Amino acid sequence: MKKPKFLSLQVVENIPFVKAGDDLGAVIVDCIKRQNLSVLDGDVFVVAQKIVSRAENMIVPLNSITPTAEANELAEKTSRDPRLCQLILDHSKVLYCNGRAVITEDRLGIVSTSAGIDRSNSGSQEGETAILLPEDPNLSARRIRETVKKLLEVNIAVVISDSLGRPWRKGSVGMTIGLAGISALETGQKIDLSGRKINPEIALVDEIAAAASILMGQADEGYPVIVVRGVGFTPSEEVKIQDLLRPAAEDQVWE
Repeated sequence: MKKPKFLSLQVVENIPFVKAGDDLGAVIVDCIKRQNLSVLDGDVFVVAQKIVSRAENMIVPLNSITPTAEANELAEKTSRDPRLCQLILDHSKVLYCNGRAVITEDRLGIVSTSAGIDRSNSGSQEGETAILLPEDPNLSARRIRETVKKLLEVNIAVVISDSLGRPWRKGSVGMTIGLAGISALETGQKIDLSGRKINPEIALVDEIAAAASILMGQADEGYPVIVVRGVGFTPSEEVKIQDLLRPAAEDQVWE
């Protein structure tokens, strides 16, 4: 990986409110052309999970959910809507619940709170719809990447980001849940300033997602796509988010 000397992050402006069935890659390219934004080989597109989920119709009306006894029990324990608790149970395994936080592992192996399900930016001011994670964020990233490559004739990488919490720290930060064209981890032997050989393992895609989230925001900012330039990364055509996930046997948090 070539060490960058500077980075630039550019908002893709005027992204419309994405609806089910929209070709997200084409929507992004159209906005880039209208903005007259240059895109170069090696740029990284960071795309907010919410617009990916909306394009893929991962929106659930809460009035269509009938809570089970288990969901009602979880709702009483956590002061959550029982229907939301049912969605959490349907789409993940609950690892831990302390009466406030519900820590889950979803079908992709991603550990987060409430299976990544929430009601913000779902399209309902009343909060009567919930938005789920994409079925396969890696596939979502690949589709966006292929469309952008075809329409703009540039070789870019794509990161799908979501706001996640972290053990031992307050607050949320942008992290990667799907990716295409960029290695999940940067590894390899290096020499430190003292001349010692070291073997760092760097989650570069999470660093990129975190940087982009500064511009994206998490409320009504309306900037769900950020173009990051200047990152030296290892290209990969076979990458998947699971490459970034620590196996349970190695996870010290759950020991």
